Amino acid sequence: MTDSLVLKNLIAGQETMLGQNFTVKSEFYSEYQTQVADATLFDIKMAISKARSASEGCKRLTFDERKEILDAASKKIRFDSKDLEYIVKYTGMPIKQVKRQVEDIKTTLRVIPELIEKRIGIKYGKIGRKPVVGENFFKFLHPIDGFAYVVAPANDPRVTAFVAAWLVSLGIPIVFKTASTDVLIAQKVIWEIINAGYLRGGINQVCWNTKEVKNRKLNFELVDYASAIWAFGDEETVDKLLRVEDTESGPVDHFSGKIILRHASGRTAGIYDDQYSPKKAAEIIVESALDWPIACNAMKAIFYYGGEDLEQEIKIKFQEYEKCTGDPMEEKTKVGYTKPQINNQVYSRIINLEKLGLAERILGDKKHEYQTTPILLRVEDNNSEFLSREYSTYILTLKQSETFEEAVYDANFSAGEANRLALSVFTEEEDRTLKTVLKAHHIKRARHSTELDLLFHEGNDYLHKLTIPQIHRVSF
Repeated sequence: MTDSLVLKNLIAGQETMLGQNFTVKSEFYSEYQTQVADATLFDIKMAISKARSASEGCKRLTFDERKEILDAASKKIRFDSKDLEYIVKYTGMPIKQVKRQVEDIKTTLRVIPELIEKRIGIKYGKIGRKPVVGENFFKFLHPIDGFAYVVAPANDPRVTAFVAAWLVSLGIPIVFKTASTDVLIAQKVIWEIINAGYLRGGINQVCWNTKEVKNRKLNFELVDYASAIWAFGDEETVDKLLRVEDTESGPVDHFSGKIILRHASGRTAGIYDDQYSPKKAAEIIVESALDWPIACNAMKAIFYYGGEDLEQEIKIKFQEYEKCTGDPMEEKTKVGYTKPQINNQVYSRIINLEKLGLAERILGDKKHEYQTTPILLRVEDNNSEFLSREYSTYILTLKQSETFEEAVYDANFSAGEANRLALSVFTEEEDRTLKTVLKAHHIKRARHSTELDLLFHEGNDYLHKLTIPQIHRVSF
């Protein structure tokens, strides 16, 4: 039991606990729990004050100085066995996958400023370049004024590093509201950035018990003072918790006049034609679906033309993963735990659809309330929810089409009004992909859908959303 571990709020480099603790239990390991500080309104006001006060100091650092800070943090940060256990026991993620993701944390801190520099360029310590070679003007991208309020999810230990790398690179102060199951890892990232030389008030972290309805007002307080809101979760949930407040005078829209970066869902799929290697495609598809299926870019459906060989190869790969279903703390495990509520809901729904003849479960059995072996599902109806929704569990749905064009139509239909986050296309014919209209924010050709896109994600162009362009004319 780890209830001796007390995680406080982290404001301007100081651990604070002005209110009470609340207990955070693992859904998967009954003996595992931690104590987390329940932030008060005073904590929130202090975090806001520190972030606002740090704004000018963060901007005064040159881009190269901020880049060096992130590089130093990436080199120094370490995750010991207790850190890895913390992630496994709160997420259900296999420890082998956890080790890969904490390595991604180091890479993300280092690479994002490098990508910014390569994409735009650096002039006089600022992000800027000549938009057209030979012309007599410069375009500079200045960071927005104020601070960003970031509401981070619980399903990805890389999130704090990813968001912090962007905002620190641009010199924008941050107040993180982290999930209660991610405080330890978030604070490790924050401490390394501060220790590497970043302003203490430039990066802050708070947490509170979201089960207490009265605490919803803390969100609105932070939103009102922030310049940018960076939120993860479906739009209905985000709007309810952060945006719309019901008052006696009517609903208040707290997002009005704000810069909003949304990460709404992970509706990711693939399209396959029979000109591509089924063995190679199956490997990419199954790894994208099963290596960590709760992440927002895990592949959930495949629309395939021809492809009987593909289905057989996918089945073989699923059977390999099936043998590695077990306790996530064991190194051999590939299929870990998922939230009982989702696991039970999905499995029960599949059983009912099977009885109605609307789905065929090729593989997958329930072991207990928070684990099934990997589920491979086949459907024929375009309206199936398993083609259009993200279910955070180990599942992949197959939908066969008569032609490549029909597979494209089926994929676009499943995307609905909101375009799909990512679509991996498996074909040898480049023109076929480039000439096809696909309802996707991202289109990847024969690549893992789970590859993290550091510059763009779900329609967000971070660099341009978080900066103000300024044109300087010069004389030759």
